[in-house]
Amino acid sequence: MKKKAAVDDDPLDHEIDFTRSLPNPYFLGVIGPERVRVLDADLLDAFPDSQSVNDALRQLLAQKPAKISARRVTSPKPRTRKVRT
Repeated sequence: MKKKAAVDDDPLDHEIDFTRSLPNPYFLGVIGPERVRVLDADLLDAFPDSQSVNDALRQLLAQKPAKISARRVTSPKPRTRKVRT
């Protein structure tokens, strides 16, 4: 017995207008702002996906000489005064 082809008879498909939709405001809460980077429009053709961006950045870092890590800056210790007795 053959199965019938699924018929798409959803009436809302033609009624929903997404032209005025807004981006999800909670997206960065799920992914994390430290992992999201925004590319300029002129770079989209050169980097179509995340893998190409990662590869290009790794090649750039491999060419760059190693940078000396910055010293940790700490607040100065308060001076204590010796009291004569």
